[in-house]
Amino acid sequence: MLELFPQPAEPAADELQHARPDENGPDRTGESVLELAVELQRSLLPRLAPRLPGVDIAYRYLPSNDVIQVGGDWFDAMVLPGKRIGLVVGDVMGHGVASAVMMGQLRTAVQTLAMLGLPPHELLRHLDETARRLSDTHLATCLYAVYDPVTGRCTLANAGHLPPVLARPGEPGRLLKIPTGVPIGVGGHAFDSVDFQIADGETMALYTDGLVETPGRDIDEGLEILRAAVPNHPVPLDLACSAVVDALGSTPREDDAALLMARFHGIPARHVASWALEPVPRAAGQARRLLRRTLGGWGLGHLADTAELLVSELISNSVRFASRPIGVRLLYTDTLTCEVHDDSHTLPVPRTAHHLNESGRGLSIISTLAQRWGTNRTDTGKIVWFELDPEPSAADE
Repeated sequence: MLELFPQPAEPAADELQHARPDENGPDRTGESVLELAVELQRSLLPRLAPRLPGVDIAYRYLPSNDVIQVGGDWFDAMVLPGKRIGLVVGDVMGHGVASAVMMGQLRTAVQTLAMLGLPPHELLRHLDETARRLSDTHLATCLYAVYDPVTGRCTLANAGHLPPVLARPGEPGRLLKIPTGVPIGVGGHAFDSVDFQIADGETMALYTDGLVETPGRDIDEGLEILRAAVPNHPVPLDLACSAVVDALGSTPREDDAALLMARFHGIPARHVASWALEPVPRAAGQARRLLRRTLGGWGLGHLADTAELLVSELISNSVRFASRPIGVRLLYTDTLTCEVHDDSHTLPVPRTAHHLNESGRGLSIISTLAQRWGTNRTDTGKIVWFELDPEPSAADE
């Protein structure tokens, strides 16, 4: 992977000499370094939307009291293919600009790997390999979770990080029991994924150790305060986030702290449709009829012609390779999402179709007409998906 934030070269001797403050003037060097550190940290932190498909999001970042010692804490929430939600929190060990730069590199790597649809344990394995290529001096902890708002299934994997807190409505919060794993950058160790079923209304808190461990308070006491503070009743999530921070106090911090909270409410069943089709030539026609009927019920009839054309291309490709029933899943959220699952590991590859060729045009059609599309490997085969904007265009009105 390319180094998006390469380490700066050592300054030449004449540059160091030039950087020395004038003996008769003010010393601006420390002030400039401080401004650089603060700006770097600010630029690397995400700006997350408060609502993603099936999940509400709130977060806080608390810098250490020594601002010049910027840290490597990070968090993120991503919409993945199929409207699955990726949640991540991590912490590069150490302080200073080098740790912040490493944090930015790892956060970018997680975003890239997550969009490939990798399960959490595989993502951490690739992240570990990436970290060891980037640096042989930095270690990091990381927790990565993927939530499917249709099934309610949440899959987590951990690389040396503290476990998340999950609070169910009407019940006290609990620390999830997941394998700890080794930190990112150690190498030579496998990571394990654990599945949990998440009910609507549950709230999860992911955090870094700086939130619960402060001078004068050990980590176990901080974890207990955090567990009790995560709300188990319907309070606005941003207020809940502030309440958690207040409960843990504003005592002097020697380390940065990050808190990412997610409240799960899923995608309503009325906005989900799924079918299993035998891998035979008539499957494309069956998919078109089922899709048109469903879109009509959702008030999306204006998308039927385009969606039928695209799903026909995907089904026809699956029929060529699949040996078991083909799965089709349709989601209506901020976009119309269509997924086609089959048991073949052969991914469709875009290629240039010449004017005399009768094949090779399917992906060109999908790329042209879909708002987004992509492919992802699974343990049992692959998924090919596309998205359409549900809002009618001016030409449709």
